[in-house]
Amino acid sequence: MSASLDVRGRIGLSAAMFLAAGLFAAPVMAHPHVFVSASVHLVGDGEGDLSAVRTAWVFDEMFSSALIMDFDDNANDVLEPEELATIGQTILGSAKDYQFFTFLKDNGRTVALEAPDKFRTVLEEGHLILLMEMIPQDPLALAKSDLTLSIYDPTYYVSFEVSGDDHVQMTDLPGACHASVASEPVTDGATTWLNQIAGLSKSQSIPADGVNYAELLSTKVNIACP
Repeated sequence: MSASLDVRGRIGLSAAMFLAAGLFAAPVMAHPHVFVSASVHLVGDGEGDLSAVRTAWVFDEMFSSALIMDFDDNANDVLEPEELATIGQTILGSAKDYQFFTFLKDNGRTVALEAPDKFRTVLEEGHLILLMEMIPQDPLALAKSDLTLSIYDPTYYVSFEVSGDDHVQMTDLPGACHASVASEPVTDGATTWLNQIAGLSKSQSIPADGVNYAELLSTKVNIACP
């Protein structure tokens, strides 16, 4: 694993902040079932192109505990590096059908990202944290780009949140680039949708209604490079 993905200190602090904020206190048997607080790190090549999108997912304590019990193969109450790697592989295996929940657009056009070939799973203060890196399939010039990065689960089984600008990092991007986190106001339609799915069990699917409320409700990282 590349040392550039080793952000344990930063994420460990983040996990403590998320715990203090009470963001994981949610009904067990309602959609969503899993809660993730995310951080984003955008990396340029130093010559004006975007070279990588790195994300860190901090899973809620209840889901983390369930995974720890399921993957502690030798039952020693400690997750060995091999066990942590298996957890990461399992999560990514489930996420691959949903573009790894990571959706990047440039001026409204979808930017294809390669499947992550670099990832790391760590355990911090009772929370599992998955760090991964995805790279654009084609060169992406940042000059005059208007990027929007959304992290969300289309099925809303998992709820992702980027809690603020301090959870977005940029490295080797042009100096004119700036990033901000924004959320759409919750509309009456979104509220009705949330109430409709709140009682669904794990085996039930969200009914199709023609509106992607999971995307609309997601926090978006906007990166502008004028």
